[in-house]
Amino acid sequence: MPGRAPTLAQTIFFVFSIKIAYNTDMFKCGMLKKEEGISIIELIIVMSIIAILAAVAAPQYSRFVAKSRVKTAASDLLQNMRLARTIAIRENRQYLITVNENADTYSIGFDGDSNGSLIDAADGYENGPVRTIDLEDEYGANVVLDTDDFAVLPPSGPDNAAINNVPLLRFSPDGTISPIGSHIYLQYNLPDMGYTFCVEVASAVKFNLQMWRGDAHNPSETEWLKLK
Repeated sequence: MPGRAPTLAQTIFFVFSIKIAYNTDMFKCGMLKKEEGISIIELIIVMSIIAILAAVAAPQYSRFVAKSRVKTAASDLLQNMRLARTIAIRENRQYLITVNENADTYSIGFDGDSNGSLIDAADGYENGPVRTIDLEDEYGANVVLDTDDFAVLPPSGPDNAAINNVPLLRFSPDGTISPIGSHIYLQYNLPDMGYTFCVEVASAVKFNLQMWRGDAHNPSETEWLKLK
């Protein structure tokens, strides 16, 4: 029956034990004589410790980077929603944010022909063309909007909402946003991660940024943490 792999603490204890044994008077009085400077055994011990620490740290660092990327994408979306509201008030005309799940993009601009889209020549953003944010270009290939591409789907959204992205947000000149209670979800979709964030239209004038407490290793978690 195979034995259990040693833990990090056990491995470090073992290599330091070798070092201590090597430096004892009993060992030095034997056939081998300790030379001045760094020995091969000491070098091997140091390299072993570095390799062990690197092996432990690498997965933690990868998870940190993944969560940071999708959190940044969600925070930027929140800021763009606030910006769209501000510009709509300043320019006294309606602005939209439209979500294209299939392309993992969203667009921001005014609806020049009032047809509920941002794909026409009459549409724009301030004095230029409609702004489109491509998640892959901005944050990497694994940050996605399309819930069909999620590595793991949360059981529910904040306040037990369904996991569905609203296709269109409207920002009116009076400062109100609709539809109230709508959500846009983003996830880092590697199979062993599934870190998920959500921007929520909490009221006619307020947005929330929320983080799912679950992930690919805890897919049944239903709690969301409000970040801002």
